[in-house]
This record gives sequence, C-alpha cells and structure tokens, in this order.
Amino acid sequence: MKQGGYFSYIVANKWMRAKYGMPLREWILKQNLIEIIDFGDLPVFKEASTYPCILKVYKGTTSNDLSATIVESLEFNALNEVVKSNSFKIKKESLQISGWNLVSNNESNLLHKIFDKGIPLLQYVDEKIFYGIKTGLNKAFVIDAEIKDRLIKDDPKSEEVIKPFFAGRDIKRYEPLSSENFLILFPKGITNKNINNSKYSIHWLENNYSAVAGYLKQFESEAKKRYDKGDYWWELRACDYYDEFKIPKMMLPDISLRGNFALDSEGGNYCVNTAYIIGSQEKYLLGILNSNLMSFCYRSISSTYRGGYLRYIYQYLAKLPIIKLEKDNEVYIKMESLVDQMLEAKKQL
Repeated sequence: MKQGGYFSYIVANKWMRAKYGMPLREWILKQNLIEIIDFGDLPVFKEASTYPCILKVYKGTTSNDLSATIVESLEFNALNEVVKSNSFKIKKESLQISGWNLVSNNESNLLHKIFDKGIPLLQYVDEKIFYGIKTGLNKAFVIDAEIKDRLIKDDPKSEEVIKPFFAGRDIKRYEPLSSENFLILFPKGITNKNINNSKYSIHWLENNYSAVAGYLKQFESEAKKRYDKGDYWWELRACDYYDEFKIPKMMLPDISLRGNFALDSEGGNYCVNTAYIIGSQEKYLLGILNSNLMSFCYRSISSTYRGGYLRYIYQYLAKLPIIKLEKDNEVYIKMESLVDQMLEAKKQL
C-alpha cells in the first residue's frame, strides 16, 4: 500500500488463537493494526459457519493501542453504531504471539495476574493429559449393554476385555460416571505377549475369548483395512498410556459450554477421542477446574464455536493456571470439602 493507505478485510477469526496462526500473529503485530471487529460464533453468513472478523491496517506511524469490538448480536441497524458504543482499547504489547485475547486493558491485566499466580495445568499433573481412544472401527469394538451381557453369559472370560466406554456427551460436571456403551479392548501387543508363534495367533483369541472372537469375526474384513490397527486385526492401535485408564483420574468432554470435569475415583473407565483424561484424582484440582474462574480463563485463550461452545483440547488445557497448595492449607481443605458435598449431591440427584 502507499503511505497513508488502509487495508480492511473480512476473514475467519480462528487465526487469532489457533496454533497454526502463530506466524501470522507474529507478522501482523509488526504492522500498524488499528482495528479488529470480531463476530465470534455469530452466523453472519447463514449458509456457512465462518466465524468472521474484520481487520483494519493502516500504513503509517504505528500506535501502541488498537480498537477492538466484540459483536454479541446481529440485531443492529448499522455496524458503525455497534462499534461506536462497544469498542475498547487494547495495548498491542498485551497481545501474545501464542494467542490473542480481545479484552479490555483492565480485563487483560486481571488475566495476566491470574495466569502469573498459577502454574500450567500440564506441569501440575506431571504432563498427564491424554485424549481418548481411537478404535478405527467403532461399530466393531464399541458395543451396548445388551451385547456385553450376552458375550459374558456365553463366556464369563469375556468380561476381562470389555470395559466401560464413554463418549464426550456422557461425561457431566461432578456427576457419577455411568456408561451405556462398552469397549472390546485388545491393546496392541497383547496377543504376541501371550503366544510363541504368530501362526497360532487367531487360535489364542478363539481359545481364550471364544464369545468375543465369534462376535468380532463378522467385522474381520473391515478391521484388517484399518491403517492404525495393532499387530492383528482384533487389536487396537498402539497407545503409550493405556494404563492411565485403569487408575483413578478425571475425565472431560472436548466440547462444552464450560468446564465439565468428572471424577473416575475407582479407575477402569475408558473414553473415545471426543473426551480427555487427566491423571489426577485430587478433589482440590477438580473443584478448581470446574470453577467459573477456570471457565473464564479457558474462554480467554481459546476460540468459541456456534452456540457459545468451547473446544477443550490439549493445547489450551495445558495452559490453565493452577495454584499449588499444601494439603494442610485451609483453602485446600475447604475446597476438598466443598467438592465432596457436590459429588454427594450429584449422587443423590
């Protein structure tokens, strides 16, 4: 552009927070960005979910502030009126290359204070944040209660390889875990661990789990075509953290309006890849993660989807700020007590 020229464009807003947008954010901060109008998840274009924003860049002297407007409704006569009454200033130095958060300077200062006080969740839980299991063929390996009961009735040993299995929608804030679906689980490597000759692998399956083998046989052709199967068609893909599902932990859905963390206090519950597990059963942490404060923090670093929904994914979960307290700290004790009350209330409900 020539000196004194303006560039303004309608573009999808995901680049402001997504990991892939980092190079663009880094470059555009070096330009004179003077305004952003963000429509969030509003259906500006009825035919498509586009999540648009409007950028305005000026070729001239760089200023320290930019004007931002979050449009919360499409019920207006003129956009310039919305901007005039709702815009606020953002200091450019407050925009982090790792992800932009369009909030007022006061809110930005508050968020910085909160994040500076805590340590990242990933560090707090010793990097034990994992997404759920991909079977590659759910219709074969995910069964309902009726099929589970039939297989166990035909062969009681079937119970060893049938596990409670949760989709994201099955996991609710503080609620007891109760699944209507189950996973037939033969992890990669289990067959070779139990046989000496791969020639007899199918015999091992049939001799040890006859009912399950008979049920899975109908899906053999499709199971063999999976690119991410285990050593044999009845095995699931390699996964370094299968053991994490066996022990107590937290579980959460990947799509939610707010923090939706539940406690698997006994262990042994598995989930599909529309959910996550966190390797901790600490009730203090459960209370923090389910709080309005953490939902506020999460919303500030992630993108919002149609209907106000959030995607709870690794890159953002890892950043949530958690204050580490000793277990004899009165705040820690109080939080655990409140979480116990909530867990019990949900059981009674």
